[in-house]
Amino acid sequence: MTNPIPSHDLVALRRDAVSLVVKCGVRADLRGFDCLVDAIVFSVLNPRVGFCNIYKRIGDDIGVKQKTVMREISYAIAQAFDIRSALSAIVGVKIPQNDVHSSLVIAYLANELRTKLS
Repeated sequence: MTNPIPSHDLVALRRDAVSLVVKCGVRADLRGFDCLVDAIVFSVLNPRVGFCNIYKRIGDDIGVKQKTVMREISYAIAQAFDIRSALSAIVGVKIPQNDVHSSLVIAYLANELRTKLS
């Protein structure tokens, strides 16, 4: 699949992903923060790719297994202060606390960025 976004816009896309993740209260000092940002950017660029493949791709890039990537992202999300409220405010839908997990956060934030790009 060819990348539909010019390379100079990838910097802006990553910056926007970082901004959304910070607004959700995810701490930037956690390894899962970078993995989460990478997963969001990858999902924006490749909307039809499944989460297992996203985690595998990020894991291959940083030299860890896909389970480690998923665990790091899950940990970063779990450490965020009231991510449910912040994510609900960003997407405009009340999200139940039990529904907050890595793939949901990635999907919602990637969709927000895709909407911004269109």
